[in-house]
Amino acid sequence: MTTLGQWRPTPNDPYPSPATLARGAGYPQFSSQTTWSIPNASYFRPAAPPALTSAQYARDFNETKQMGSQTSTARSSDQTVASWFWATGTASYFWNHVAVSLLDSGDKDKDRDDDRGKDRGNNKHDNPSTLLRDARLLAALNVAMADAGIGCWDAKYTYNFWRPITAIRETADDGNAATTADPTWTPLFATPAHPDYPSGHSRVSGAATTVLAGEFGERTRFDVTSDLMLGVTRSFRSFTEALEEVKDARIFSGIHFRTATEVGTVLGRQVAQYVLEHSFLRLR
Repeated sequence: MTTLGQWRPTPNDPYPSPATLARGAGYPQFSSQTTWSIPNASYFRPAAPPALTSAQYARDFNETKQMGSQTSTARSSDQTVASWFWATGTASYFWNHVAVSLLDSGDKDKDRDDDRGKDRGNNKHDNPSTLLRDARLLAALNVAMADAGIGCWDAKYTYNFWRPITAIRETADDGNAATTADPTWTPLFATPAHPDYPSGHSRVSGAATTVLAGEFGERTRFDVTSDLMLGVTRSFRSFTEALEEVKDARIFSGIHFRTATEVGTVLGRQVAQYVLEHSFLRLR
């Protein structure tokens, strides 16, 4: 469909080859994949995105238009770095690395507290309880992220909501007096080839941070690195702080609206809570 508000192949601007990408390029399997823990892909399906004539849509539209433009003067240099940073890998890549780093850090602290690592062995895998704890956490983390991703793509293809690049370039007749089209508007980087609502990175990150906060505590300090932006480290004082940066990064790069990220994180948390309550028992 190519009506107002509906997704259609998006130009790959500011990188023009290929000119457009077909819907769901690289992702068609997710919307129909069998879930691992939640009852089905639509179990936490959200309500429809905001109407094009709503004040909420106008706020989303104008924020992304201003902050996500390739030439934005409102976006700070650090916000630009963060936008690129979170696009250099998948959410599952980042959060698995964070989990392993925190597990390793906790083991080192425990070894110091234990003097010579009493009853832990020289290798943490010598201790069955430690190995079981680590396996349980990583399994819960990845099942939650997987089901969050499946649910996300179910919602994306249910609502088929357009991306900012389409909305901002073509929105002249959307019936909202608070939005103004800009046919030349270009995002910070190329738009993924699937619908806007909800944000996949936000939903998977919402699930991941819920699992990790439950294990390590919400106010855990941690760093995130990328093997594609060498020398760049993002440091956080809590999982919520990191999640907020993930959401902002999708908006400030010009590829999502705010509501898509907000709804995505809520649904990710719902999935994670279900997974923890129904599929994984905490060690006593």
